[in-house]
Amino acid sequence: MTALSNDTFSMPDETLKRLLSLRALNISGQLIAIMVAIYHLELVLPIKPLAFILISLIVWSLFSLLLLKRASSITDTGFFIQLAVDVFALTAILYFTGGATNPFAWFLLVPQSIASTLLPRVHVWLMALLTSLSYTVLVFYYQPLVQGSHDMGMRPIGGFASHIIGMWVGFVLSTFLLAYFVAGMAESLRQRNKLLSTMQERLFRDERLVALGTLATGAAHELGTPLGTMSVLAHELKLALEQEGNQPASQMLSIINEQIKRCKQVLSGITETTTVEKYDAGQLLSVVEYIEKVIAQWRISNLNVNLIDVVSGEGKAPMLISDIALTRALINILDNAAQVSPNFVRLTINWDNENIHLLIEDEGKGMEEAQLVKLGQQMMSSNSDGLGIGIYITKATIEQLGGDVKWENRPIKGVRVTIHLPLIT
Repeated sequence: MTALSNDTFSMPDETLKRLLSLRALNISGQLIAIMVAIYHLELVLPIKPLAFILISLIVWSLFSLLLLKRASSITDTGFFIQLAVDVFALTAILYFTGGATNPFAWFLLVPQSIASTLLPRVHVWLMALLTSLSYTVLVFYYQPLVQGSHDMGMRPIGGFASHIIGMWVGFVLSTFLLAYFVAGMAESLRQRNKLLSTMQERLFRDERLVALGTLATGAAHELGTPLGTMSVLAHELKLALEQEGNQPASQMLSIINEQIKRCKQVLSGITETTTVEKYDAGQLLSVVEYIEKVIAQWRISNLNVNLIDVVSGEGKAPMLISDIALTRALINILDNAAQVSPNFVRLTINWDNENIHLLIEDEGKGMEEAQLVKLGQQMMSSNSDGLGIGIYITKATIEQLGGDVKWENRPIKGVRVTIHLPLIT
């Protein structure tokens, strides 16, 4: 009894070791039972076929142990195969030791119980059919137990027929009840554990965001004075350079001034979001108008970036609340695209009856799949120069608004960011 899926358990290797231990215990118990039956109960058993079955099961267990050391993941199908091997082995042993009249025939319920607890519904019902079929065969086809020269077999005829048929009905009912109720409860437990895990991750993320918000508010307070000083000095320098006729330097100072203004706007936004409710600071705008304002704000720092914006939605554009946090999240995604692909950034806006869809694409080098999976799950950057906080906050912001965001590589080159936001109801 071996293998297990990564999707079902967080520690499949440990569970597989326990199943192999259970199989070793099962083989030991069968050997002891055979020895007791021969030397204590003086039963005549076919030693060669029983030995062949047990040796084959030991070899299969050693092979399974080797797979455990080499396999990177264990599938549900692999686990089902392991349980099926146990069913076949136990059925063969019972065939040579009295079939359904053997008092240990109920052991066929053990693989069914394990399958009902650990495997998906499809495998559970397949195991129920397999164990029921095995027990049914053992009711009619088996080698009776013989003590000395006396046949102890109890064929399902005469007065014992009702007992055998009753045992068969009880076994089949037990099998299908396990398949239905136990498997259903196990599935509910897995779903509950998954939900609890998701909630714990969100609570942990929210705690980190609160901490970041506290730090950001403190930084906004501390940076206000030096930014104000820089703005005044840059303005005076610009006037002095204009009087001297140094236009190139004056233009560069204009850009610096614009960047300082943007920093002050960001700091004001941080302060505002900590002093007002989430939606009170935003206006109700059509999604097209809102995106135009986001692009206008973003272009202050990306004048030379080739942005292609496409509106492909049909009918009247839906309304959207211009949330400050959402604006910063979208600007962060556009900034990342512009850094790797200044000659091509495309923003596509679409909508349907339930969601607003935003698609941001670039023609950069793309990213490794392992890195794409981790984006937004932890604080890591999509480039070597970033701190990794922006994408983390971006994903959290969009999910808090009821939407979702996904990063993936484009078929040709570059990265595609897909954003879904629910419509206001």
